Amino acid sequence: MADEDEDPSDPSDPSDEFEPTPEEQEALEQERLESERRYINLTRSLSVSLLFVLPLLLIYELGVLIGGSELNAAAELMKKPISWLQSHPTKLFGADAMLLLNSLLIVVALVAVWRASRRNALRLSPYLWMLTESGVYALLLGPLALAPITGQFQFSGLTPNGASFLDALVVGAGAGLYEEAFFRLMILGTIYFLAKELGNMRSFGAGMLALFVSGALFSAAHFMVGEMPDLGAFIFRLSAGMLLGLIYLTRGFGIAVWTHALFDMYVMTLTPR
Repeated sequence: MADEDEDPSDPSDPSDEFEPTPEEQEALEQERLESERRYINLTRSLSVSLLFVLPLLLIYELGVLIGGSELNAAAELMKKPISWLQSHPTKLFGADAMLLLNSLLIVVALVAVWRASRRNALRLSPYLWMLTESGVYALLLGPLALAPITGQFQFSGLTPNGASFLDALVVGAGAGLYEEAFFRLMILGTIYFLAKELGNMRSFGAGMLALFVSGALFSAAHFMVGEMPDLGAFIFRLSAGMLLGLIYLTRGFGIAVWTHALFDMYVMTLTPR
């Protein structure tokens, strides 16, 4: 029981020693902003990632608009709710649901721009470095994914399909954006959260579980769209999916998307036989 004569406002009270002054709070906030603006942290920001992948979204959607049909199964799957709304107009508070959806997308884009501006990320240089980093990962992705099959690190072994640059650009943009959004952002992220928060797993264990399961689903999905089952192809895509998941966890969504997109473009057009 506290002494009745004790003054609760006594400056010698140790509980008051850890309260920062306004100047200290301002310094801590400035330090936090500077930390967020460092390249290694900046690139992992979802708002910066959204701005970074915007060109791929525009390229793919323009290709779909010109071609008249979806080119990627993951994109088609993720757009099912939108397709349903287009064919079954719904009224909500007197407004068309598609209008509300488009309004929501605009708000998300504006928030991403605002948050990126706070991180001083409305500059070209960070995105050029992110593109370069993604290009390096794309070149390494094939040899690393083939290593469990071939037993060695080599740049040959992937056969190009002779696609034109324009076709490869559109298909790669769609695969990179929508497959990473579905398998990494949604599936891997959900498994990691459930394993860590509800399963009480440590970060490493939850990460490994999420990497393997999402990678296996990513690989298996390719055989659900007409491709004949093949163990070697399954292992290759499992390895590639886990590597892309590792990039997503450590370097962020945007770099994972561009790595995937550039890898697909490389395989479709320039891969040495």
